[in-house]
Amino acid sequence: MIHIALVDDHLLFREGIKAIFQEEKNMEISLEASDGNEFLNSLRSAVVKPNVVLLDIRMPNLDGYATAELLLTEYPDMKIIVLTMHEEERHIIRMIELGVNGYLMKNASPDEVLESIDCVMEHDYYFNNKITNIMRKVMMYKGKRTADNSMYELTEREIEVLELICKEFTAKEIGEKLFISFRTVEGHRKKLLSKLNVRNTAGLVVLALKNEIVQI
Repeated sequence: MIHIALVDDHLLFREGIKAIFQEEKNMEISLEASDGNEFLNSLRSAVVKPNVVLLDIRMPNLDGYATAELLLTEYPDMKIIVLTMHEEERHIIRMIELGVNGYLMKNASPDEVLESIDCVMEHDYYFNNKITNIMRKVMMYKGKRTADNSMYELTEREIEVLELICKEFTAKEIGEKLFISFRTVEGHRKKLLSKLNVRNTAGLVVLALKNEIVQI
């Protein structure tokens, strides 16, 4: 069972999102809150911690940015999907740079909401084509582009693994493709996180896009 937290200050919207999960057998909303403070207080005393948080940006008391930062520090294994009406590039890039696992607009279809949850649980990140294109455009504009992988001291195998991660292959699929074990793939992923100094797989994808470390 995938346990989901829903953090949004609009009750009607929360009710609509909860309706999406009523027929799902492997997902359930186990925690909901109207702002970051309420959520964090409930989370600390919750017996069952959520696997995924659907998080709005604009909320009273503690907004999505501050909430995401605290979650990434206190609960680094918890997946964060931003679910918001804000489609401006500055919001998208700021959240992605913080280290969230996904970014969705509130006009997304119910199927995409469900898909995004499955995807972050399996791949550690979810960005649709629109968000990926914005990431690519803004990151390349903001940062100096480089194809010199030597500055990261990545091995040829690590680059291969990184490219397949960016193409949304699972660890199992990467292992099968490269004829290595699941454990070896995870070892490479952890080394990539350390060498590239990012929080999670989403961070690996962002940095790879920004600096053209791999060809996608």
